[in-house]
Amino acid sequence: MTFGNYPISGEVFLAGYAISLVFSFVLTWILVKTIRQRNPFTRLLNRLPISAGKNVSPFGGIAVILSFLITLWAFYFLGGVQEEHRQLFVVLTVGVFLMFCLGLYDDIYHCSPRVKLLCQTIIAISMYFLGFQIESIGDLIELKHFSIFLTVIWIVGITNSLNLIDGMDGLASGVIFLSCLTLSLVYMERNLIEASFLAVVLAGSTLGFLVFNFPPARIILGDTGSLPIGLLVSLITLLPLNQGHTDEIYYLLPVITLILPITDTTFAFLRRILKGISPFSKDTEHFHHRLHKLGLSPIGSIAVLFVVCLYFDLTALVPAYDIHLIPKLIPIYFIFVLGNILILVRVLRYLENRNRHE
Repeated sequence: MTFGNYPISGEVFLAGYAISLVFSFVLTWILVKTIRQRNPFTRLLNRLPISAGKNVSPFGGIAVILSFLITLWAFYFLGGVQEEHRQLFVVLTVGVFLMFCLGLYDDIYHCSPRVKLLCQTIIAISMYFLGFQIESIGDLIELKHFSIFLTVIWIVGITNSLNLIDGMDGLASGVIFLSCLTLSLVYMERNLIEASFLAVVLAGSTLGFLVFNFPPARIILGDTGSLPIGLLVSLITLLPLNQGHTDEIYYLLPVITLILPITDTTFAFLRRILKGISPFSKDTEHFHHRLHKLGLSPIGSIAVLFVVCLYFDLTALVPAYDIHLIPKLIPIYFIFVLGNILILVRVLRYLENRNRHE
């Protein structure tokens, strides 16, 4: 299944961002107010393991997902986008709904990592056969039978990486917002209408929620939000490939804009495997935990991580806005990125060692 690249007016882009932001803000505000009141709903909610004893709603992702989907379908039914967009909207809605159900179940019943991974894999395979595929690496490597394997790794990997960094107030939602903002700018420049529109709407939905999620958070995403939002981000980055855009920039850009969750998740998996424990087990060695141990406040910790994300996002815009730079720049740019990551990790370790000896 191939999704066409149909035109959407600039007014719809702006309205989509504004409407999704307002919807998200209002829905999140309603959730925050509802959870602080004493009513049958909150009494039931407080019995759940995830929210017992807490005065913070764990289901903030509902507002983000609803505002995103309501905005898309409102424009479709009101004629703001063309009839041809329906196919893409249906596939996205089905995928998001399935991942939302998995996240909701996990938030309530804490399903095992193996069961969660199996369900995520099934959803990713479904998305593969519905058109979201990585069939080649640039114009050089045809994946053939490895296509489904790499696609599933990408979808499940991005979904889980954003889920794993959702351990500090405001971090996951802030990273998603910055990533969507960068993706939308590049996709607009390249005239990738649908991908840029989806990124813009998701950016608005995330920002409306971030207002309440910023430390100290009054509401959190929970798996109910981080899993379907992670799926959405992965599918948005795969959409240009579905439409036949195979330039290296479309593989490079998602990795760079999501460099923090990808790096953090990779380090976490390697760390746990080397310790002989399950890579899906929990620990307190994520980047945001380590910054907090250095004495930084929650706001200070996420500020540092936001600056790192923004730095890499800005560096990615250089090759993104000049396609002629890509062939020669790709190897150099990857070396540049890896070097920067190693420097940042080395600085973090130096600060940790100094902190121990003080």
